[in-house]
Amino acid sequence: MVYLLWFLDIRTLILGILVVLFLMWLRYKPRNLPPGPWGLPILGSIPAIVLAVRRGVQPHQIFDEYAQKYGPVFRVRMFTTTVVVLNDFPSIKAAFQNPRLNDRPHMLLTEALKSDGVVMASGEPWVQLRSFCLTVLRSLGVGKSSFEEQIAVEGQALLTEIASYKERPFNPKPQLSNAVLNVICAVVFSQRYDYADREIRELIDGLLSIVKQLGAGGALNFFPGLRHLPYSGMDKVLGNYDKVVQFLTKQIDAHRATLDAENMRDFTDVYLKEIQQNYGSNGTDVGSPLTARSHLSEGNLVGTIGNLLIAGSVTTSATLQWGLLYMMVYQEVQKRVQAEIDTVVGRNRLPRLADKPNLNYTQAVIWEIQRLGSVAPLGVSHAAGADTQLNGMDIPKDALLVANLWAVFRDPKLWPEPGQFKPERFLDCEGKAVKPEELIPFSTGRRSCIGEFLAKMELYIFFSYFMHQFEVRKPDNSTPLSLKGVGGLTYEPMPFEIRVIKRD
Repeated sequence: MVYLLWFLDIRTLILGILVVLFLMWLRYKPRNLPPGPWGLPILGSIPAIVLAVRRGVQPHQIFDEYAQKYGPVFRVRMFTTTVVVLNDFPSIKAAFQNPRLNDRPHMLLTEALKSDGVVMASGEPWVQLRSFCLTVLRSLGVGKSSFEEQIAVEGQALLTEIASYKERPFNPKPQLSNAVLNVICAVVFSQRYDYADREIRELIDGLLSIVKQLGAGGALNFFPGLRHLPYSGMDKVLGNYDKVVQFLTKQIDAHRATLDAENMRDFTDVYLKEIQQNYGSNGTDVGSPLTARSHLSEGNLVGTIGNLLIAGSVTTSATLQWGLLYMMVYQEVQKRVQAEIDTVVGRNRLPRLADKPNLNYTQAVIWEIQRLGSVAPLGVSHAAGADTQLNGMDIPKDALLVANLWAVFRDPKLWPEPGQFKPERFLDCEGKAVKPEELIPFSTGRRSCIGEFLAKMELYIFFSYFMHQFEVRKPDNSTPLSLKGVGGLTYEPMPFEIRVIKRD
């Protein structure tokens, strides 16, 4: 009798669960979801993707394979989340121009920084933060020719550091990371750091570790539930975030103590002044805001500055690493770049932004590095703020949208021989550099990279300086060069060494 009652209780429980699941399915099932592979209960497609990554296949490659089977827009399920993957340019453009698809998902980055920020915010907070950031960055000269001198100073410091190796082999990643981070630190903190400075080295190491530990495609950032899987590396990620937050807090506190409302030094000063205007002279966000810009608050300060540091350094550094690697592999391209720079600029001075319109082949090479390097192969995920449609298919509220930029940059319909390094593809019949609409390394739409203009200037100045001053060679007896990348929040080359020869 006891056994019968137990059996009836279990059967009733199972039946109840099935009824609830069925009702949820009826409530939330859209009429026409994008096609996609079946997944396991609860985990969805996570096991299949994890196994593929363990075999050395990157998520962007897995998604490209799925696109061949299910079409350019398909879905996978990750836990209870619907993930819509966009694998062609028209779909990405249409999705990211849709105001209902401009939110961000919950990110581990928000939790770790204990602060929201311009990259992570959605809705009105994002509107206020992005408008403010763009306005302040422009006022500080970012993206304008007047900012060239600031990048040039760092470019010359980088050349001095590189020359100190006196043709000895070295890994250029730390130097490139330091140079690029110094540029954004100058904007945000009015400060640059010596290449041997221990504080900046620890910050760089922390940022690079975060990028690596967040997993291929930054999966841990967009799916914090993955932290519960074995060997997620969660403790190490959060430990490094704590170091970054400590660094940012120290800088912010120093700025707060010396703030002069009549003498704005940098982005941090302007933000702190904005907090005072929004919440009163005490400079905190306690109580009701005095202006409509309530989201420019203390709570968003660390997150926004952290966003600018990460977005303004990691991807640009990775692109420059790819650039040096490709120049080692394709020596004839390197020689042609140097010949063009010598003809246009000469040997008595460094390149300038004013030379850029005449350095067409050099610009084409930079674009080809961005295309093949694809340092943000899956971009930064969007989230659907409301039920909507894309290409006639239903996109449910809270679905994630992932742009497979890697697939776009390897689309043979757009790029003949897409796996070949061919800068000529960006030159017209007159030899002028022409950028196709489909080359979107900074994404597209209203949520495109906020640091795009700064990154473009850095890539041009640092790359042209390097080619003007040095010849890049593979060190003797070193391991064969590989163009395979290492996945993380960004996609960068496997560790490599270079040997640089000073040009006459």
